[in-house]
Formats: sequence, C-alpha cells, structure tokens
Amino acid sequence: MKQLKIAAALCAATMLLGGCSGLEPGFEDILRPPKAMGDEAEIEKLISDAAGTGYTLKYPKSGSYRSAIIMYDLDGDDTDEAIAFFKGKDDLTNVRMLIMSDGSDGWKVSGDFSTETTDVERVDFADIDDSDGAEIIVGYTTYTPNVNFLSCYTYKGGSTGIIKSGQNYSAFCCGNLDGVGKREIIALSLFNAETEARASMLTYNAESKTLYSKANTALDPNVIKYRKAVFSDLQDGTKALVIDGAFADETLSTQVIYYNRELAILRNPLYREKEKSVTRRAGLVLSNDIDNDGNVEIPIVDKLPYSGAEGVKVVADKLTWYNFSAENESLVLKTSAAANFKLSYSVRIPETWEDDSFTATLGSADNTMTFYEWQGDRLGKELFRIKAFPVAQWDLGKENEGYSLIYRDAKYAFSFRNAEPDSPLALSDDKIKTSFSVLDGAYE
Repeated sequence: MKQLKIAAALCAATMLLGGCSGLEPGFEDILRPPKAMGDEAEIEKLISDAAGTGYTLKYPKSGSYRSAIIMYDLDGDDTDEAIAFFKGKDDLTNVRMLIMSDGSDGWKVSGDFSTETTDVERVDFADIDDSDGAEIIVGYTTYTPNVNFLSCYTYKGGSTGIIKSGQNYSAFCCGNLDGVGKREIIALSLFNAETEARASMLTYNAESKTLYSKANTALDPNVIKYRKAVFSDLQDGTKALVIDGAFADETLSTQVIYYNRELAILRNPLYREKEKSVTRRAGLVLSNDIDNDGNVEIPIVDKLPYSGAEGVKVVADKLTWYNFSAENESLVLKTSAAANFKLSYSVRIPETWEDDSFTATLGSADNTMTFYEWQGDRLGKELFRIKAFPVAQWDLGKENEGYSLIYRDAKYAFSFRNAEPDSPLALSDDKIKTSFSVLDGAYE
C-alpha cells in the first residue's frame, strides 16, 4: 500500500487533539500549503487548479478524520485515494470536496462536489452498498446548532457518484445493527424546536440509490449533547449502539439502541418517557469495555455509606458496571468498585462483601482512599488504604514506610498499606493489588 505523509505536509500549521485543526476565523490570508514533492505536489496542484484564485483548507470538526486532506483506500485495491475539503478565495457559502485518484499517468480529479455550507462537521468511511469498497460519509454544518446534514459519496473504478440521504443529524455512527452484510448509518438527533430526539437506522436502497430510514426510535429529549457512542456485542450476540448523553446539569445517562429482527423495529428500552433514567449519574464516567471482551459495560454511580460525622464530601463513589441483555431488556450486574475520580483509579469490591457492610473515605490532603467496616451509622475497623505518592517522593523513600507499590505512572506511585484487622472483610495483599485498576478509557 502506498503510504503518503500528506497530512504532515499540508497540515503542519496546527494540531488539535486527535488531528489537524483548521485555520478558522481570525486569518484573512488564503492558506497556501508548503511546497511538496512527488505525490503530495501533484495533489496540491490539483487542488490549486480546481480552486483557481486561491483557497482555504477546511478541517472536519469532529470524528477520527480531522485532516483537510484524507488518504483512504476507497475501492480496496491497496492504493489510497485522496479526499480534500476547501473553500475558494471568494466563496463564502460553499465547501468543495475533491476526490483524487492515482493512475498510470499520475494523479487526477475523479470527483468535484460543491455543498452549500461553511464547514465540514465530520467524515467517515463505510461499505453501505455491500460493494467491498467504502463510501465517503460527510456531515456538513448548518446555521442551526446541533443540526448537521448528511451526504454520501461513492467511488468505483475511478468514477464517483452521490447517494442521496436528505438526512439531518446531531451525531452519526457507522456500523451493522441488523447483522446483514452491509453497514448502516445510525443518525442521532437531539431535540429542538423543529426535530424530535430520535435515532434513525439508515440503509442503502440499490434501486433508487438512496439512503432510507429502515427503522427509528425515540431518544431522551432531555439530553443536550452526545458524549460517546460505540457499537457493542450484547450477551446474546445482538449488535447494539451504546450512547452516553449529557443533560443540562452535566449529569450523564446511557441509552442502548438495538434492532429487533423479529419485529423489524429499533429499540431503546433504557429510555422511558417521563421516567428518570436508571443510568443517570454524576461524574464523568462513560460506558466502556472494561475487560476487553467485546461487550461494552454501562456504569452507574452511587455514594458509599456515610454518616454526618464524615459527610458526603469525603466518602468515595461506588461505581457499578452492568452489561445489557437484549433478551430481557435489562441491566445485568458485572462488577462493582470504589472509585477515586480525582486520581482516576478504582478498587474492585469483592463479591463476598455485602452492601452496607463497608465504606471508603477519600483524603484529599494526603491522596488516600481508606476502606473501613461500616457498622450501621459509623465507621468500624480500618481494612486497608490506598495512597498516591508523588513519584519523586516515592523514589526518595519519604514517608512511605509500610506501603507497597501497586502501580506507577509519570506523576504518581500508587501504593497500599494493609491493616490486617480481625475482620471477615479483611483482604490479602495479593487481593488488594489485583483489585486496583486505572480508570483508563472509562473516565474523561
């Protein structure tokens, strides 16, 4: 496969999170990419020739592909095509997209599309027509917040085309929910004055060469922003889309979208109109495949027991992870942990510990999490404690007597001290060590 470094050559100006960011308001000059050699130079010239008097590269605002020029093998021939987004010097209301291919006589423009918009919201690729290639799925912004419109383009043997969709969305994902060959586009819409909160499963119709809504379902209208959406296998093999959304007060909830093939409908059983979501939670814990088994777990956050003496501010959170069962349309307990969100770690709760038999407090001054027996309304015996030492302090051996190292990163050395009490809740050193986990990927 031809490996091009076009993004580095053409996007050297700035970087933002996972990709190149556009040079947006505040820059009046037309962006001229640095001179390049070989394939890069040919691609640059095609863009320049198409633009005429000058151009500004346009960078997708979200998603995995953030470059204004994206290299992707669209037809599966092990050679990348180039997709470029830009605006002409004097064009205020249109974004151009060039699809360029590399043939025996060099690079050429295979498709030139103009869309009435000011920005590219997102770009993705998926085989939605079951052709063993990949279609280009582009979301363009509108002047209405959280309302974008979807466009889809084909590339086959050097020729390009448009798959009509006519679909607005707030977020979209590409995957397979019905378990049949080609992938679908799941368009998610937030509630506004003109649109209901809804998930639509868009699939390809070969006769009309359009996308149509095969099924749809209502989403929670109180969600104002989608934080994360990921495809997952459920316990019975059903495919699902797990969606984390945020409310106005910044609490989160999770919805699970799956396709019921017997009834030919899209289901969202965790949302019930006028009922508080069972997954509504404070904190920034997102759904995540915590054990890499292909099934995404859903978190619920509660406080561990506390009394007036300690107060809610010092007690740790109980983080409980659930799988979702499509068969019963219910949450199934996976595991529980006590969480320290400030320091991004958790300690798994043993299955033998009954609810309300223990608690844990957080010490912000000394970076500790201390576990105790809970005796109805007060703390009992100390069981063990976790402490995060600054790495330099740990390496110098300062004040860490009696502590054993569990894990270290660039900032902290995480350690524990076992109280070894005469208690049915007492744990061995090995059990404490193996119960510790970094909140990696589940916490933002």
